[in-house]
Amino acid sequence: MPGEREFYLQVKDSHQIRSFALEKSQAAALAERCNEILREIGVHVSQVPLDLEPLETPIESEFPIGVMSLLWEAERSRFLLEAQSALNQLGEEPAEDLLADDEISAPPIVRISFTPEMARAFIRRTEEVVAAGRQPCMFCGGPIDLNGHLCPRANGYRRRD
Repeated sequence: MPGEREFYLQVKDSHQIRSFALEKSQAAALAERCNEILREIGVHVSQVPLDLEPLETPIESEFPIGVMSLLWEAERSRFLLEAQSALNQLGEEPAEDLLADDEISAPPIVRISFTPEMARAFIRRTEEVVAAGRQPCMFCGGPIDLNGHLCPRANGYRRRD
């Protein structure tokens, strides 16, 4: 149900499936940035089918994603996503910058390389999943729950007609 969903980035290769927890806003931002890069580099990707199949189970997050870095590798014609854990080795929140792997307290990092076609499929799925959530309040932008919404722009009160 909207408001009770969890978001995961699931990565598959020929050997394994790995899942990483992330926030809805992170998924939306990643999809938006992939779309911007595709436009900037002028790579045309034919329409890909919309994949709304459930994620592979069991879904066990290796770590919650914190800082992300996305770049286009022109020589390989691929995207490279680096996603750092939101928690370091001690279970504390790390710095807000992507840390190098060789730093002693560096949190785990996953590196994912993917094609423009994979990016387009990710964009389509993410846009669909994010749009299926709660409607935003037209005043504050916060999500409107099924039971109502206490808008901070209205000091938490509803106007009476």
